[in-house]
Amino acid sequence: MSVSKLKTLALAVTCAAYGGLLQAQEQQAPQYQVEDCCSLCPAAHDASNYTTNYMKNFVTLRDAREGWLFRSVEDLRTEFGTNDTGYRYLKELRDGLKQRGVELVVVYQPTRGLVNREKLAPEDYQRFDYDKALRNYRQTLARFEQLGIWVPDLSPLTDEKDAKEFYFRRDQHWTPYGAERTARLVAETVKRIPGFADIPQKEFVTQRIGLMGKTGTMQNVASQLCGTGYAVQYVDQFLTEPKDTSGGDALFGDESTPKVTLVGTSHSGKNYNFSGFLEQNLGTDVLNVAFPGGGLEGSMLEYLASDSFQNDPPKVIIWEFSPLYDLASDKIHRQMMAALSNGCSGQTELLSKETRLRPGNNEILVNGQNKLLTLPGNRHQLDLRFSDTSIKRIDATIWYLNGQREQLKLEKTNTVDTDGRFTFELRDEPGWGNENFFALEIQKPEDSADDVKVQASLCQRPSGNGQQVAHNATES
Repeated sequence: MSVSKLKTLALAVTCAAYGGLLQAQEQQAPQYQVEDCCSLCPAAHDASNYTTNYMKNFVTLRDAREGWLFRSVEDLRTEFGTNDTGYRYLKELRDGLKQRGVELVVVYQPTRGLVNREKLAPEDYQRFDYDKALRNYRQTLARFEQLGIWVPDLSPLTDEKDAKEFYFRRDQHWTPYGAERTARLVAETVKRIPGFADIPQKEFVTQRIGLMGKTGTMQNVASQLCGTGYAVQYVDQFLTEPKDTSGGDALFGDESTPKVTLVGTSHSGKNYNFSGFLEQNLGTDVLNVAFPGGGLEGSMLEYLASDSFQNDPPKVIIWEFSPLYDLASDKIHRQMMAALSNGCSGQTELLSKETRLRPGNNEILVNGQNKLLTLPGNRHQLDLRFSDTSIKRIDATIWYLNGQREQLKLEKTNTVDTDGRFTFELRDEPGWGNENFFALEIQKPEDSADDVKVQASLCQRPSGNGQQVAHNATES
């Protein structure tokens, strides 16, 4: 018998067998005894094994139903929000944006425990105080609103039983389906903002473009700790584009800079199409400046300092982040407020100097070389511009006349191109704010060029207590 006839016969036998199998399956579905093949090892339950800063975000992994993993701290938290200092910082940021004609919208993500508690293992389901967590989550949203911030109520997304999962099974990010459901609620809030109706409108269409595979951050950590493996999870991937207006039926918007900007975390990355779903539900262009690895402040800092914001601020900034982040970080707030005012650009430079950095510590600015000025921390800020724009970290020491000093370390993410610029306010809390600035020292950044220079300026803050003019210390 020839090879071709053998192939034909084999194909016929296979088809006949497959047809018989289908018929049998229609009569009675096969029954399987399934056991969990990938349970976590004891090391995953020991917090001391989460040794890196990255791994500490996953303390500690917990097995769950249907191949899910949860984090015992972040996913099952019952406390939300921040302290009085954090709320004050948010209010100052909101007020600063308001002065520029910008409304702030905060998208405060519900945790995986709040949304997908049905996937928890029985013992964790019983242990997790869902009612307390939901109550405190709602109270935090209400507290944000009291600050004058626009806050979408995402609590309807909690305790979800939708077949299309909101979060990935072994990853902290939302799926495109979660991003879409969130975008709908966010759009409802944004549309209530006075003046939104004046923003140019446009029609958008969202289409499924294929599948996205997600290995999962949690399963990566589980693999490091236990060597266990999990299957890649595949979900639908979407793309949103302006509707074809060739027929003349669509509602046109102009081609100016979008009046709505999205800043935030990797949840706003293109894979999940959150910005696209916002465009479709809002009916207007959205400028997405979020980038992966930026954390709470990364994209906000870069955007506020950009020419795009400084020269043409939007009507609305949508700031997306999770309860993981510390809203009371003094270091982050000082950078945001200085970036909002564009550092010392356009301000009178009270102290200024360009210095070529040598290895080690470098004295940059000194108060009193000509005459001693009164430069209290709560009225002034610093602006540093390095000739090497790839510099992403600085180590500085700020001295005050009373002998106090602050060791300040600032670092930008490696996932974004930076301009070598760092702006930040001097400290203004009790015990620091009234103290007089004396000197600034900077360590030469590692791996920077031999001839790297820094242009350092000290100026007043443009608002609040910074309205007063610096004067000679001998005149006070």
